[in-house]
Amino acid sequence: MHRFPHRTTIGFVAALMLSLASGIAVAQQNYSAAEDAPPAAPIAPADWRHYNANPEFQPSELPNGSVANLDSLARATTVTRFLGELRAIKVTDDTWMIGGDVYGSTVLETDEGLVIVSTGSSGESGRGFRRVIREQISEKPVVAIIYDHIHTARGTEMLLDGDVAPIIAHPDHNDIAATSGGASNPHMPELGPHVDARAELHLGVHLPASGPDALPGGTLDFTKESAWMPATQTVEHGETISVAGIEMQFFHAITDSEEALTIWIPEKRMVIDNAVWPFTNTYTLRGDRFRDPRNWIAALRQIRDLQPEIILNVGSGGAPIIGRQACEDAVSALMDQMAFIYDQTLRLTSQGINMNEVRHRMPLPDSLLASPYNNEAYGQFDTFPLANPVYNHGWFSGYAEDMHSLPRAAKADYLLELAGGADKVLAAYEVAMENAEFLWAKELAAQLYYADPANQAYRQALADVFRRLGQMSPGSIARNFYLSAANGLEGNDVISIAGVQSAAWVTANPAQAVEFLRIRINPQLADGVEGVLLFDIDGNVSALHVRNSIAEFVPVPDTHYRQPDGHIQASAEDFARYFRGEIGVDDLLDSATASGQAEELLDLFDPYERTPLYPYTRRSP
Repeated sequence: MHRFPHRTTIGFVAALMLSLASGIAVAQQNYSAAEDAPPAAPIAPADWRHYNANPEFQPSELPNGSVANLDSLARATTVTRFLGELRAIKVTDDTWMIGGDVYGSTVLETDEGLVIVSTGSSGESGRGFRRVIREQISEKPVVAIIYDHIHTARGTEMLLDGDVAPIIAHPDHNDIAATSGGASNPHMPELGPHVDARAELHLGVHLPASGPDALPGGTLDFTKESAWMPATQTVEHGETISVAGIEMQFFHAITDSEEALTIWIPEKRMVIDNAVWPFTNTYTLRGDRFRDPRNWIAALRQIRDLQPEIILNVGSGGAPIIGRQACEDAVSALMDQMAFIYDQTLRLTSQGINMNEVRHRMPLPDSLLASPYNNEAYGQFDTFPLANPVYNHGWFSGYAEDMHSLPRAAKADYLLELAGGADKVLAAYEVAMENAEFLWAKELAAQLYYADPANQAYRQALADVFRRLGQMSPGSIARNFYLSAANGLEGNDVISIAGVQSAAWVTANPAQAVEFLRIRINPQLADGVEGVLLFDIDGNVSALHVRNSIAEFVPVPDTHYRQPDGHIQASAEDFARYFRGEIGVDDLLDSATASGQAEELLDLFDPYERTPLYPYTRRSP
């Protein structure tokens, strides 16, 4: 099976929504009649008052001890299909969706065989889908695979199980698969491991299997092996082709992935898509490429204008939507919610409202919240707005007070002195906790922690308020960040937002690994030093030119550039161990051939360390 250069992860939506869904009992017996269900009552989205002036709120406690706010998830489950065992859900006489998995396949039966859209998040998923198809749908061979986007394309080899079929995808699919092997596809590839590490918090990977901090469905193994196979055929935007006798028109869409496909089958008035999500996440707290709401709205508008009578969302576990009005209602609700948040963010920003305050001034109208598609079970609405002005003009709000700031530790020292000492701040924290003013309590506890990170009482105070905030958060992403932070403060030092590429990635990309070393140069150590360090990693030759406290990557060093001042010849395996912080410079040089100033130049680069999210010492500014 194919191995990605970073560890392979199942989709974030799949992992979190599946785990949360398993913690609540919501029946979904008749998906085709979903549009007949009574409308869900509107609920106000979470905002600062939910966290800071809501003493009556009580989260739910589940059988595994998990304590969570399930209000939004209960609404989302009315429009999803991921609950229960893997099974075939009949949509029409020749069309099925696989339930029990967020990325369950859509199966179209033709005279020639089966057309499959989405193969799942891993080889294990593909194997399970194959079993359901054979047991509940058809024994016909698979004659075509369609990838709707990268997250749903990782079960192919196991789903085919020897069948030979063309694989149809967006023209950029194979390139994206090659460059986003980990959890992320960032604008800056050097930050991929960092975003992957943030994704571990996003997913709650290090939370316990039971007790109040557990995921409602237990812990998750998101490192399952991929069975991705490359696309063999691509389709242009608007192109119509016949797939096993079915006329299909393909439209490119940009949602949570830049190479999604919307599939239109005119004969069936059917859309298969990765846009009509049963929940929302137009900004992801883990970080990654900017999700421009305009692109997502455009993808939804494309679907709306087709006027479908059936919508099958393979990208995020939506239940089949049957009926023209039901399709229009779902698409319009999502479009309008995204447009409201985007437009109001720009309206308020253009009025001069500090972009950090915008989210406090734009409650969603009840008319939007009436749709079960507009829920906060995954992403929370208040986390979306800030991404838009930041994308336009960066971190600076335009207000002078935001331009420069004290280091956190220095600020904490000043504020504790102003308050009359740490004891008074701790007493104020305890009052805030008793009054359910959790955001205020968080601010106070944070000052205590940054003033004295090793103080166990202060660490526990901040952990306690993070835990309460997590238990109140309707969105699984926010909950997992809060609870991961609490566990980190309480001593789980594995929890970190530092990350590094896998050994497999380093050995497969030794020159790029050398290039990425440049962001580890320590400017204090490199001050006044100049030299060229040449690397020969299993015959892959490249260099770093150190000067002015930077390291310029030289991909093809030769005599026309300058002679190296140091030379290292090492195996890819040993270099990978050094790159990942498993061995130091001395150990690498003991196993390598080195000459010149190799050791002195390599000592200028920081070794990789997975530092705890909340260290026990004050970080130097």
